[in-house]
Amino acid sequence: MKKLYYISIFFLIFIYTNQQFANEVIIFADSITYDDEKNIIAKGNAKVISGDEIIYSDLIIYNQKDLKYILPKNFNFKDNKNNYYDGSSGEFSKDLSVATINNPKISLSDGSRIVGVELKRKGLIDIITKAAYSPCTSKIKLGNFMCPVWQVEDEKLLHDREKLFL
Repeated sequence: MKKLYYISIFFLIFIYTNQQFANEVIIFADSITYDDEKNIIAKGNAKVISGDEIIYSDLIIYNQKDLKYILPKNFNFKDNKNNYYDGSSGEFSKDLSVATINNPKISLSDGSRIVGVELKRKGLIDIITKAAYSPCTSKIKLGNFMCPVWQVEDEKLLHDREKLFL
């Protein structure tokens, strides 16, 4: 009976320690250091992975005081809906649900594209300033005419990622 008790305890500990928790964030880089303010500095092939969402950049700074990722250089971000964002710089909250992206270029999972000057992300809503949307899945080819020749331009464009609404 005692042996069964120990095996049960071992089994429960094994299951508990091998669970991946939803709020777990992993940071990878060629070099990870701390600065004087205890910020985490990830340099060279840096990645932040949170569930299905990933940030890639050569430099990622995690500000532990403000609980946010600072991206001073070009970066790529893949969200949990398989939309891909490129930006020249930006910031993300610790859970990646709130962000500011400068000069965003977005390839949506349906093949359409959005570009703009600035993107503010909160939850499932993106608001893109000075935006242009195109349903193109590829660049325009005049010979085969693969893409519509129109686009929507707006001072502020709202993109709901859950309802697939612009």
